[in-house]
Amino acid sequence: MTRVRRGDDEGRIALLSLVFALIAVLLVLTVVSASAVHLQRKRLFAVADAAAADAADAVDERSYYAGGGVAGDGSVPLTDAGVRASVAAYLADADPGLAGLAVEPGTGSPDGRTAEVVLTARLVPPFAAFVPGPFAQGVRAQVTSRAAALLR
Repeated sequence: MTRVRRGDDEGRIALLSLVFALIAVLLVLTVVSASAVHLQRKRLFAVADAAAADAADAVDERSYYAGGGVAGDGSVPLTDAGVRASVAAYLADADPGLAGLAVEPGTGSPDGRTAEVVLTARLVPPFAAFVPGPFAQGVRAQVTSRAAALLR
């Protein structure tokens, strides 16, 4: 029978506790960063939806008065230039707090009745400075929102 001395386990519990604490901190930082990126993405969707709703109300007055007003289906006539101008004005007034927010070329009115807004932004995790690699500058997200104003 062999006898185990009491001093053989000294220091191993401290090392295990340190590794466990490090794993727990990394897990918390990962969850916080993923949640922050998700909330920024939701904010980008909300800004795109609000800009599209605002642009859907931007009636092209020339088409409206030349064409006799509202189309047969109750939709408001829109143009690409009118939608882009409305989105630019909306984003100038609103401060969404998103890094690198830009209006993409797909923004406009594909059918003359629907306002389509395409926005991109850089979503930056709060602890990205501590992470080397491609995600240190954030990730690029692109969203598309469509809205149509119907008069009845």
